[in-house]
Amino acid sequence: MAKTKMFKFNVKNVKYAVPGTNGTYGAPKDLAYANSISLEADYDETKLFGDGQILAILGDDKGKTGTLSVTNIEKDYEIDMKRALEIEGGLADIQQRSSVEHAIYFEVDAIEDGVGKTIKRWMFGVSTGKASETYEQTTDNPTINTYDYPLTVLGVNLKDALGDEDYTDENGNTIKVFYMTSFPGDDGFETFGNAVPTPRKKGA
Repeated sequence: MAKTKMFKFNVKNVKYAVPGTNGTYGAPKDLAYANSISLEADYDETKLFGDGQILAILGDDKGKTGTLSVTNIEKDYEIDMKRALEIEGGLADIQQRSSVEHAIYFEVDAIEDGVGKTIKRWMFGVSTGKASETYEQTTDNPTINTYDYPLTVLGVNLKDALGDEDYTDENGNTIKVFYMTSFPGDDGFETFGNAVPTPRKKGA
């Protein structure tokens, strides 16, 4: 099988969606213009020894951590994350007492075998902390400020083919899904960003 020549670049069209009291996600909202998204695997391995040799390696996959860098702090996102509040005379930055788990969507551009494409992704079980802010003076040229959110992706459990119950494999294990990616040609690609999908096992 021939290797695919795919090169990914750029990040765009970042959105978020917050689940309601019944767990159903609301309509996605624009988050901000993106500058960058970085993701690192939060993964460790424990070696199990016996008789002076490694008998097994136990993996511990906790999800992803990283940074979401944007060009502006959006009021609606800060309010939905419960770290901002509209008060008399303006918008207040308030003490954040808990993290709001939500889903984040973004797109990247790609070139695959010489053809330009857009790749779409939803991340599940996301929480963000307060954004870091730095303001620098303008000297010879304007200094553009960006805002960096610490990002954690905990994921959600894969559902069965009907989407009603958590799927378990032949050993009784649930499977955690951290993000779902849709490529051109996949079922539902055109509307993939319009609503948060439910990760489901593919039917037989």
